[in-house]
Amino acid sequence: MLKTKMKRITDRGDRAVERLAKIETSITSLADNDLLDLADIFKAEPRTPIGDLAFLDMAQRNISL
Repeated sequence: MLKTKMKRITDRGDRAVERLAKIETSITSLADNDLLDLADIFKAEPRTPIGDLAFLDMAQRNISL
């Protein structure tokens, strides 16, 4: 029973990591205008993780709102 539960928890964590990687890839593959739109939506403080990813990618591209 404990092994099954631990496997389920591990699988859930693995799926969460995969989803996060897909979200990060989606953000980095956005066109500049779309990235700026996303950053504008998530610019409120304190920034959300999606906002952090958007602003980080904007900094790497040397673009700003």
